[in-house]
Amino acid sequence: MVAKTLSGSLPDLLENLEGWNPEFENFNIPPTADIPVVVRQVNDHSGEVHRAIDWVHWGFVPAWKKSFSERPQPVNARIEGVATNGMFREAFRHRHCIVPASGYFEWSVNGDGVKQPYYIHGLAGRGLAMAGLFEDWTDVARPAGQSGPVRRTATIITRSALGDIEPIHDRMPVLLGPDHYDAWLAGDFASADEALNFLDTASQATARSVEAYAVGSAVGNVRNNGPQLIDALSA
Repeated sequence: MVAKTLSGSLPDLLENLEGWNPEFENFNIPPTADIPVVVRQVNDHSGEVHRAIDWVHWGFVPAWKKSFSERPQPVNARIEGVATNGMFREAFRHRHCIVPASGYFEWSVNGDGVKQPYYIHGLAGRGLAMAGLFEDWTDVARPAGQSGPVRRTATIITRSALGDIEPIHDRMPVLLGPDHYDAWLAGDFASADEALNFLDTASQATARSVEAYAVGSAVGNVRNNGPQLIDALSA
């Protein structure tokens, strides 16, 4: 889903963040790849709260899974069930992140069954901030007394399409604006319903700040990469 991620698209979110690589570019990120996410960190000594970048596996693996390779590993979590689905329920309560991206690709299918990819991005070159969840997985089969590496995974929350995206596809990421970042990362909601209402309000507000254009079908092969993938399709 993520097309390209770079600091210039979301300077208010990414600039000077610990862990960010300003040289990072990937124009065709597939599921199971490592992606950057923004997380909230609290200093154990000072109590100071700050944002940081973490590089995570794109594909959600619940902590209770016995094997990291076990499927499914959903890259998306539907907002309609994210608060009650056993796979996501605890993360929705306690482990929020933001997935920053310049844009993402979506495929539209016309009445004749012909598929056409679109590049969806923020207006005036601005990037997108997608609401996400993360989870830490450790190998429960490791011998007693031995600590294993923690593997962090993430998923992007999606909702029914809004605005200009609706004619292209029936789903879209839940998008956040700068005024929503801290509240989502903190996750201090009184209830799941309050969190869901927050996401709905945020995405309704940000849906007006995106646009889309048709691109070539080369994006359908994850071996293809480069800025040519987001070039507008010639008329």
